[in-house]
Amino acid sequence: MDSSFHESAVDFFKRYQHYCANAVAKELFPEFRSLKAWHFRYVLGSWHSDDDLAWSRANVSKEYKKPDVIGQSARMVKYKPHNDKGVSVHDGLRFYDNEKATMPRILSYGGVCGAVSKFGASCCQAFGVPAMPVGQPGHCAMIWRGPGGRWCLENDNGGWNQSWMHDKIQRTWPKELGRFAEHAGVIPVAERAIMSGKYSCSESQRLAAKLSPLETAAELLINAVLLCPDNLCAWVDLLAVATPQLAPMLHPRVEALEALAASGPWQGGRELSLNCPVRASADVERAGHVVDGTDSEWFPTEAAPQWLEIDLKKLSQVDRVRVKWWGDYGKKSSLRVLSLLWDEVADFDYAEAVVTSVAGGPTRRTSMAGRSCRAGRSRPERFAWSWTSHAPTASD
Repeated sequence: MDSSFHESAVDFFKRYQHYCANAVAKELFPEFRSLKAWHFRYVLGSWHSDDDLAWSRANVSKEYKKPDVIGQSARMVKYKPHNDKGVSVHDGLRFYDNEKATMPRILSYGGVCGAVSKFGASCCQAFGVPAMPVGQPGHCAMIWRGPGGRWCLENDNGGWNQSWMHDKIQRTWPKELGRFAEHAGVIPVAERAIMSGKYSCSESQRLAAKLSPLETAAELLINAVLLCPDNLCAWVDLLAVATPQLAPMLHPRVEALEALAASGPWQGGRELSLNCPVRASADVERAGHVVDGTDSEWFPTEAAPQWLEIDLKKLSQVDRVRVKWWGDYGKKSSLRVLSLLWDEVADFDYAEAVVTSVAGGPTRRTSMAGRSCRAGRSRPERFAWSWTSHAPTASD
């Protein structure tokens, strides 16, 4: 229970009964009926009251009242570090005139990252969608479960690698993973493991290893990992028994494990812009955030067209450019990507790709090959991100 949101502790059994009645009344999204038991800790554990959740079902904007975008309902909250009386959000409930931070009050008063993320998480939970606020360095984001078990970050500033679960939220695999279970990224990994169809077999091998001699245990754990690579518990147990003495026995299986580690969505590409030099038309000090490997943002306040230029430091073949917009700015902006190449004498040549602006991170595949006017005298290839955007108004 968090006293900032409601008075008494949550009666989880009573809340579950409410959700069952809401499901029968078809007030929840259809996927609620397919949730597993472990999902319910991230639905029933909402920090808001049952009355707030009912209010959310009635008041979420129509554009967000869909399973694939419900997490974006966090964008309904106005970002305000001070209320209309000048009280700082850091003064706790004084920001809300010493009233509870209910859902309608958060929508009316606004707030900063914490209010935004907690509002969005509760909107998800109101429709039976697992969600939770998560901590990031100096920030509060949220995660939510989209259709098909796809977990998403919203109001994000640090990416999955810098997202941590709050103390008052129940962990997944806490006994097996220890402190590592605090990572929010454990949740989508657990989702993939359980949905894989091989998780039960993998767990059988892992549990059998606990009753077996060391060498047999190692073999069983390798099998468990190969059956279900997302079973983090099997990886933890395997690392615990993988002593140097077992190296000769493990060696024949190393190739399979290395092939497993090399597969995944990152296969066949790498991030060329990571930690490269950046120039910008405005907010120069924060421009480096776009290449620091996190989701920290570059956010110039000027309304005029702005641009970024990233020096890749060498001629490169680029086949994808990804831009992640903050909030719904992808709907308000247009984006153009230019590949610029020139040498000391000739005018530059360029290849151009127009990226469609879609809130949440437009991605367009393109192909840009590095070319040089004079062999051996080319300067580094550069990419310029430029877009036009209007300044937000009171109606946005």
